[in-house]
Amino acid sequence: MFDAHCHLDFSSFDSDLEGVINRTYNEGIGIVTCAIDNVGVNKTLNFYNKFKDKRLFMTFGISPINFDENEFKNFVSNVETYKDKLIGIGEVGLDYYRINDEKTKEQQIKNFKNFIDLSKKLNKKLVIHSRNAEKEVIEILKESKINVMMHCFSGSIEQALEAIDLGCIISIPTTAYYSKGRQKTIEKIPIENIVTETDAPFLSPFPERMTNRSNRNEPLNIKYLVEKISEIKNLSFEKVSEITEENLRNFFKF
Repeated sequence: MFDAHCHLDFSSFDSDLEGVINRTYNEGIGIVTCAIDNVGVNKTLNFYNKFKDKRLFMTFGISPINFDENEFKNFVSNVETYKDKLIGIGEVGLDYYRINDEKTKEQQIKNFKNFIDLSKKLNKKLVIHSRNAEKEVIEILKESKINVMMHCFSGSIEQALEAIDLGCIISIPTTAYYSKGRQKTIEKIPIENIVTETDAPFLSPFPERMTNRSNRNEPLNIKYLVEKISEIKNLSFEKVSEITEENLRNFFKF
């Protein structure tokens, strides 16, 4: 079982990071943590070196709405410097939820294509953020002839199947524990193309309790998503744990 994408460098984990990692590891759950800025990269490297023997892996990315040139250069430098410690690059991609002017969209697309070139150069798979931009992301993937992990996928079932046809894997977040739309996606796409993520500290499987700050999402909660997938796919919990972890490992080759 694996949490394919979370952000353990975020400040909400500062007070109990070791406890979060230990209780996740003790339940046999692996973690892929993602840093999306230079401060996060430094924090992640520090705790990765301490906990890497506890099924902890990492990726470096940068938000699609971060247009700071120095951040961009530092991101590329960090990926090239630490490429042997990274299982992939991302999250990167397009975000049209927060950005809707054409000039800024064009800059996002330019950056995204640069990340694709970087991934090819370093032979590293990409983790893709595609909020409200699934159609555009899939078109670029077709042109670039690469396959990626579609992080926290929120597109249509048709788009998910189109991405799968390109060789992509679809990362389902813990909100699928209650979201009927995400449950329908799970029902309609093959288990062989699904991986599981929390996107912690976000996307709790228990939204009705999100007013309680102690209910911060964390990697341990991936077990609730695996439980829901088991129910939908009529497979055992153990089988879903095994298949989704195998999907992740085979895709990123770690």
